[in-house]
Amino acid sequence: MKRVQMILEEWQHEWLSEEAQRQSTTMSALLRDLITAAIEQRQAATLADDPLWGIVGIGAGPDDDVSSENLDTFLYQTDWAEREPAQLLAVAEDGPNHR
Repeated sequence: MKRVQMILEEWQHEWLSEEAQRQSTTMSALLRDLITAAIEQRQAATLADDPLWGIVGIGAGPDDDVSSENLDTFLYQTDWAEREPAQLLAVAEDGPNHR
């Protein structure tokens, strides 16, 4: 911790003193808590305003059970030639779980 010295308005000092007594803590501890809360609030607001958050989820695909873990199974199926055209259309519509 670092020691700091600051000048407060009279009403600020009175409020801090009364609030510290109510919470059974010191004015220093109360000030640290208040400063931490203010910093966290500003950081959260800054992150929320970040335009990069607008791209979160943009890469989400359809709910077809195809993921990076099973993509090869879907792409490299070897039974395509054996399927009828109607079956191929059903696979395209239903995804890799269609048999």
